[in-house]
Amino acid sequence: MLDVDDLMSMVQFNFMMDVEFLMSNVKNKSMPVTIVHGLRESARDLVEQARQWPNVTVAAPRIQDRYGVHHTKAMILFFKESVQLIVMTANMIPQDWQVMTQGVYRSPKCLLKTTNNNSTLEASPFESDLINYLRAYHLPCLGPTISSISRYDWSVCKAILIASVPGYHRQSGSSFPNWGLERLAQVLRQHVTLPEHNCQNSQIIMQCSSMPHSPETWFKEQVSRAMAEFKNRRSTLSIKPPRVCVVYPTLTAASNSFTGSDMSGDFLRFEKASYDKNHSWFDPYLYEWKSERAGRQFLMPHIKTYTRIYEDKNGKTHIAWHLLTSANLSRAAWGDYQKNRTQIYIKSFELGVLFCPSLWDDDVDLVPDNDLDSVQEQSSGTEVAEIKVRLPYDLPLVHHPLPLQCFTRLT
Repeated sequence: MLDVDDLMSMVQFNFMMDVEFLMSNVKNKSMPVTIVHGLRESARDLVEQARQWPNVTVAAPRIQDRYGVHHTKAMILFFKESVQLIVMTANMIPQDWQVMTQGVYRSPKCLLKTTNNNSTLEASPFESDLINYLRAYHLPCLGPTISSISRYDWSVCKAILIASVPGYHRQSGSSFPNWGLERLAQVLRQHVTLPEHNCQNSQIIMQCSSMPHSPETWFKEQVSRAMAEFKNRRSTLSIKPPRVCVVYPTLTAASNSFTGSDMSGDFLRFEKASYDKNHSWFDPYLYEWKSERAGRQFLMPHIKTYTRIYEDKNGKTHIAWHLLTSANLSRAAWGDYQKNRTQIYIKSFELGVLFCPSLWDDDVDLVPDNDLDSVQEQSSGTEVAEIKVRLPYDLPLVHHPLPLQCFTRLT
């Protein structure tokens, strides 16, 4: 991805960053590189590490809340004739890429806008959302990047950006619908339609690597409620409410994994004290990490995905929407509604990409497929093309075998 001749410059966004590891995977080591990181205590070490490359610029956004972090994991890659956005779940450190299950979205390579096509001169929603997100950093070093990406045609990207930006976002202001849970809910209401007469059992599947303490009311009344939204909700009263599921490793799964219990506790961050306090209501939502079909059973998940699936009358599973993101299941990442839902408070920077059938010009059907040798897109032999989405876990989901079986770590 980075070891190519025509890569001219890049911007790296991440929480944890190893400059030496990054540059070891870059072919053109003299190109301009901008790094936006989330380190605090070791920020000086990162700056010192970058000194050996005069072409590398290091910056960090200002975050006021002590519990907020710059958690976004993404790249903007400028090639000779195109640009590409990468959204991922891995920190830019070796172990994240070697011993964990991760997810990567690679946009198409977007070409320069042409004057002979007026439609491409206008900013697509994808471009506008990306620029708005970059402007929210208030970092001077990103100014040239914002100017550059506006020269390219991003309309080929069949995805919607779902981001979080720290701060109090009030309903009376313009930022309220742009970030966190409110952004996700707005997008689902605008773009996701469920088939009224062909939607049987429906599930919202939340899958992440960390679950800081979150109250029951936040999980049920804010997160689950936002993710249950869809465009034709009020006209399809016959559709049953979705079953909410949280996929997270058990004690046994972590113990038998490649990283074992001790090392898995470094990135599977669910504190024992928090689980012990909440397990009585939370256990019924918990499902096992099983990933045998995708070959990831023994690689614990650092990936974060949120997905709504449903069955049709014939028992076939479809995907209503799928989100790959840096955001864990936390108030810091998604935000917390306040003042009778007239404002949302977010602590961290996050970035994800959402896919749903309405983003394609033609009728398509998103279906789960975890076979290692599957192709990304193929026709089903009907008028509706199938887009295969590789979920990180096996379906159908399997409940945790017993209460108090969730993997946790001691603080």
